[in-house]
Amino acid sequence: MKRLISIILLTGLVGITGCSTKPTFGERVLADGESRVALAEQWEQGKEDSIAGDKQVQKGQKLVKKGRSYLHEGEQLIASGNVAVKNNRQAYQALYQTVKGPDSGGNALLLTTKLEKFAKAWSKGEEDISAGSKLVKRGHSDISEGEAEIAKGQALMERGRTKMQQAESHYQKK
Repeated sequence: MKRLISIILLTGLVGITGCSTKPTFGERVLADGESRVALAEQWEQGKEDSIAGDKQVQKGQKLVKKGRSYLHEGEQLIASGNVAVKNNRQAYQALYQTVKGPDSGGNALLLTTKLEKFAKAWSKGEEDISAGSKLVKRGHSDISEGEAEIAKGQALMERGRTKMQQAESHYQKK
């Protein structure tokens, strides 16, 4: 009976020590393969982030360019509108002050036609100023939005590069 108990204890002891041995070659290769797959996936994700960030930067640059175009166009409209308002207001006021009273219906009609022409050009200048102001506002908005897109894209590119560098560094350590 002592012999049977000794055999059982010895078998149990061998079983317990067998569980605490190093992983087999196959288990180590499998674990190494899994970690390399994870590094490859991390690197690919970094690459995708970097590409997406670059696209976002390009989108932002287009918005900034478009905004600058609106800004330039709006400023030109405002400038030409200011000139039109100034010139036509002065012409209207000068003609109006010189009128002492038409001596005939034809002259009255001619004066009225000239005054209407100046008034319409004056009004058109005011419309140009208003349209120009809207374009300037839109330009500033697009520039701000574009700059925000550029900043987000650059941050995404940086995160992507960091992921790629980390994956490469871990790979080289193995």
